[in-house]
Amino acid sequence: MQLQSRNQALVWGSLLIIFGVVGLVESFTDLSTWAWVAILAATGLGIFGIFLRDRSEWWPLIPAYALWAVAGLLVLVELNVLDGEFLATYVLSAIAFPFIAVFLRDRSQWWALIPAYVLLAVAAMILLSETFLLPDAFEATFILTAIALPFLVVYLRDQTQWWALIPAYVLLSIGIMLPLDELGILNDLLIPAYVMFVIAIPFFVVYIRNPKQWWPLIPGGIMAAFGLSFLLVEAFQYVFPALVILVGFWILLRSFTRKEPVGDDLSLPAEVDEVNLESDE
Repeated sequence: MQLQSRNQALVWGSLLIIFGVVGLVESFTDLSTWAWVAILAATGLGIFGIFLRDRSEWWPLIPAYALWAVAGLLVLVELNVLDGEFLATYVLSAIAFPFIAVFLRDRSQWWALIPAYVLLAVAAMILLSETFLLPDAFEATFILTAIALPFLVVYLRDQTQWWALIPAYVLLSIGIMLPLDELGILNDLLIPAYVMFVIAIPFFVVYIRNPKQWWPLIPGGIMAAFGLSFLLVEAFQYVFPALVILVGFWILLRSFTRKEPVGDDLSLPAEVDEVNLESDE
């Protein structure tokens, strides 16, 4: 324990001295980016050496990795590999990597996957958004779907954990509704109709899985009836004018295609009239 605390004091004390000296040098002469890269990489390597001396002391990996991550960022920026839209993605991914390493070293430390997943999901959203692969209307959908995915994984790993389907279904339903509303597909009474149908579906699923449990049909049927009523009221403003137009076309079509009725014409042909006149003479 005493050796560990001494090593920690050595690391943090050395870091403060190094960066203090570098700060003073920076005040008198402008250090180039590559000088900063060398300082950060060398300092990280020195701290990593403490871990190599005693593998049980894993804590030196944290400052060593942080220094190397910053050095790598400077290199990529200097080489114009990373520009503005990729900086946030790099930083968030770099922060997520140590949590993944913790899980890979000890699978019982599954909690480390939670911050790692959140950081990577946000990094992916920023990257897709900045590269215009993810429209603004679907950003909320991406986040909600990313949050819902772990709940689906929990259920798929152990289907007795059916409770995980509830937050997953709610998040996915909202994630679908938001872009539809943003794009103008859902508006006015279609929004409550959508909500009512979304609430009704789980009750019908429970009934289909076990028809003996008929009670879900009651709330499901009520919600579906409300949703259908909202849908019909919203659709009436489009259906009624459409029906009027169709009836108008039907009347016109009928009037132009209807055959005139054949009347009783008792007049004789002209030839017959001439024959009759000749016989009379």
